[in-house]
Amino acid sequence: MDNPLIGTGFVILGAVVWVVCVIYAFQNAPKFGRSAVVWTGLTVVFGPLALMVLYVLPKHEPDHAAPGTSKHVDPHAALYEVPKKHNH
Repeated sequence: MDNPLIGTGFVILGAVVWVVCVIYAFQNAPKFGRSAVVWTGLTVVFGPLALMVLYVLPKHEPDHAAPGTSKHVDPHAALYEVPKKHNH
């Protein structure tokens, strides 16, 4: 005897897992230097597979600079500067 509620439970569980994956993709994509909107859309379509790909791909440096500027600023650059001599 087949119980239709068991199948319905698996569909509901799958939907909950899918939605949780979408939320994780939206929250974590910027931490990996990726677009939250793009990865949320990919996760809506491909589900947990897209989330796994997001975590496997190498991280990009997040852009902290103002939009439109392409200059990369090393936060540790001051550590490597040679002190300048001041003539008194």
